Amino acid sequence: MTGNFLIDSAISLAGIIFLVLLTRSLFGAPPAPVSEENARERLAFDEPDFVPASWIVDRSGRAALALAENGEAAIVRRLGGDLVTRRFQTADANIVSGGDRLIIRLPDLTVPDVTL
Repeated sequence: MTGNFLIDSAISLAGIIFLVLLTRSLFGAPPAPVSEENARERLAFDEPDFVPASWIVDRSGRAALALAENGEAAIVRRLGGDLVTRRFQTADANIVSGGDRLIIRLPDLTVPDVTL
């Protein structure tokens, strides 16, 4: 480049800032964390006949679990920039409770383990 350390560093820093801003403008901000409000809205859209009786929301905002009184449950989690849902029977899931964590393993291979 120019041979001057300060000028070269300033040019590199300006290039990095430009690339970060360009990426942010093209792909948007990271998705919002999962809250009970947006999980309830998404679940009502995807599964209108599912009536949750209680909610368990992950503190870090990664996922939420909705439990119904009829033995069904639904997971709402982030995937990319959107929320996805998966409805299942609680009898079919392997739910492990350890300390302050709840690990849900579904027999469906398309859904990875969810930790709340």
